[in-house]
Amino acid sequence: MIYKAIGETNVGRVRDHNEDAFLVSEAGSYFLVSDGMGGLAAGEVASAITKEAVKDVFGAPNASLPLEEVISQAIQEANRRVREEQDKSDTNKEMGATCVILAFRDKEFSLGFVGDSRVYLFRKDSLKQLTRDHSYVEELYERGLINESEKANHPFRNSITRYIGNVDEINPEIMSGAVHEGDVFILCSDGLTNELEDSEIEEILKNENESLKVAVDTLIQRALEHGGKDNVSIVIVKAFPDEREPSFWDTFCSAIRKMFKN
Repeated sequence: MIYKAIGETNVGRVRDHNEDAFLVSEAGSYFLVSDGMGGLAAGEVASAITKEAVKDVFGAPNASLPLEEVISQAIQEANRRVREEQDKSDTNKEMGATCVILAFRDKEFSLGFVGDSRVYLFRKDSLKQLTRDHSYVEELYERGLINESEKANHPFRNSITRYIGNVDEINPEIMSGAVHEGDVFILCSDGLTNELEDSEIEEILKNENESLKVAVDTLIQRALEHGGKDNVSIVIVKAFPDEREPSFWDTFCSAIRKMFKN
């Protein structure tokens, strides 16, 4: 598979600065969205540190390691660096960041996450959320204490329980799966998901699936139209067949030729 991607971020209509960060590495087949928090410039410092830590870990020689382990190391290194920065300055004591990392190796994906930034999979015109929010409200919902509509409108829906910089030892969730030709993955901050229902995201992807650029632009514009109360960051990744890979027929003919040579 070949993975093509595009990422964009927008400050929104309310905030005066952007605390989000995103990373697109088609060459390395890894992608990131991080939503900083902490007020003033602290949030953007935390997300920037997270981005650089991920780049450093993925840039190190790690081809022999399982992808899940590389992702876990990247999140833990980001957490270590943010905690270190917290200790240097009183103004950065409360800073932190969400983090979602999506990476590919051959025809498989792996992702790791902390916080309430999300990864979705759009496959065969159907959208599925792969991550789960690390939030107080999500915990209430999973315990059956609130329903779906109450979750969407809960006053503490932005209170997250696990994030970069929260504790010394962080425990990211990691998952993996198979990639199908034409799969589309969406990484996003809650500036998108707080403004658009999943059904609206799905409908936009159905209509704009042929152009990643148009899809990203449309999603951001729709979030702004709905209020744009937060920074909005989106990375969209699509899986294409690798034309360098031999087809079934090529592989079959090659095997027959080898049989006759022997």
